[in-house]
Amino acid sequence: METFTINDDLKLGLLVILIFIVAVIAFWPLMTVFIWAIAVAVALLPIHKRLCRIVKPSVSATFTTIWVLLLIVLVMSLAASVLINNEKHIVEMALSMLNGLKTTPLSGFLPSFSDAQLSNFDVTLKDLIVKTILSLTGNVMQTLLSIVIFFLSLSMLLYYGEDIWFTITSALSPKLLCGIDKLAEISGNTIYALIIVQISAAIISFMLAIPFFYFLGYGDVLLFSTMIGFAMLIPLIGAQIMIIGLALYFLGIGDIRGTALMLFVGYPLLSGWLDFYYRPVMMGKRVAVHPVIMMIGIFAGVPFMGIVGFIIGPVLIALVVIGAQLIAKEYCDPDL
Repeated sequence: METFTINDDLKLGLLVILIFIVAVIAFWPLMTVFIWAIAVAVALLPIHKRLCRIVKPSVSATFTTIWVLLLIVLVMSLAASVLINNEKHIVEMALSMLNGLKTTPLSGFLPSFSDAQLSNFDVTLKDLIVKTILSLTGNVMQTLLSIVIFFLSLSMLLYYGEDIWFTITSALSPKLLCGIDKLAEISGNTIYALIIVQISAAIISFMLAIPFFYFLGYGDVLLFSTMIGFAMLIPLIGAQIMIIGLALYFLGIGDIRGTALMLFVGYPLLSGWLDFYYRPVMMGKRVAVHPVIMMIGIFAGVPFMGIVGFIIGPVLIALVVIGAQLIAKEYCDPDL
């Protein structure tokens, strides 16, 4: 009987795979952080390559990471400044909505507050926001460590990413390498389009909100526009929730016209066409995948995989389509 033997190369490969599996299991709570670090690194790689023509790769990776951090801090600071400066007005809006809707059938969908909470609603609202943030982040220290790990991982991926990829693929046959390079290219284009299109959609929504709220005539143009723009950064549901919230506010103060405009003009203008047309079409152009298929990836990823599904969903859809095309080219029509 012929015996099966494992050569040293295969043993080494199995050992490396085992180590990788153990590492994934051990650091599973940080997988979301690593996936987002990979996604942002892929999106920033073209900028990193251009900078590498001028400075050393290590300097470019550090510089790019620092600028990402500063940009995030700047945007968050501007948003916080707008919200803090309009704190009293936001409290008044919330109270007006609660008082206006408490006698309507919609009251059952709103949170209930005691008289003591309503009398000090500014404190109540702050406590509610803090509790919501803590429920999303879980452990504050762990969240801070995750942020640090994200930026460290981003810097290292920018610096070593291409070398790691070359090491992984260097032993592959030319035919297999060609197919994997094609899949990697599509994945990179999809991730790049996801992040760039998401940011551009938020900017467009913010810019469109300024004239919309200006002509609506409430005077709080910057506050409302900022709320809509930042809500658009939250995949799938952010802008919709904000638009519904503003519509309920207008309804609570008895402005039927404002409610109707918010739902039937504001939603299509500030969110609808961006979610169902602009985002999938722009991504489809970048990755050469039908917009409807990209829409399936976007709207199926987040509900089933959480926030990381915003990246994984469309990438998997794009890989399935391109993988099917590669199989069809190989076996159905080899001369293509």
